[in-house]
Amino acid sequence: MIRRWWPRVVTVLAVALVVHLAVIAAAPRVVMSVAERRIENRAGGTNVWLHAERVTPQTQEVVRSSPDLAYSACVWDLSEGPVRITAPAWDDYFSLSLYDSRTTNIFVANGLDTGGGRVDVLLATQDQAVDLSSTDGVRVVIAPSATGIALLRYLAPTRSAFARADALRRSAVCDARSP
Repeated sequence: MIRRWWPRVVTVLAVALVVHLAVIAAAPRVVMSVAERRIENRAGGTNVWLHAERVTPQTQEVVRSSPDLAYSACVWDLSEGPVRITAPAWDDYFSLSLYDSRTTNIFVANGLDTGGGRVDVLLATQDQAVDLSSTDGVRVVIAPSATGIALLRYLAPTRSAFARADALRRSAVCDARSP
């Protein structure tokens, strides 16, 4: 009797393993695709910053987002060429993180990295020609995918700090036309 069930058990386990591996491989792209689509729709397109409201229990969209941070997000798209991304300097903590289409963090910088100055990045794919001599003071980041998300965060624990950070972050750049 066991001999008749053994091939079925092995087949079920093999199928379960293949499905499991497929889900693990596909999940990051699916998650990022959904996030990109949501941000892009709310921002009005790619390479456009979406500046989130101050986080409160009523406005919180992401579990455990910090009410002390002013968040901005941009879906970057390198299909038309390199994209320039900048984060203006802030007198307190701020950071810029870049994520590829598989949710991998490919770049992060903050005010400590820049000595308190702004973060300035030229994002490109490996096959896009980027003349490194014309990138004076700009960090070149080679992205493994043509799309992804930039996340900008400014520490703004009070209403007045949030208002100042909000005004400042609106001068951030996420633009394919200004490399």
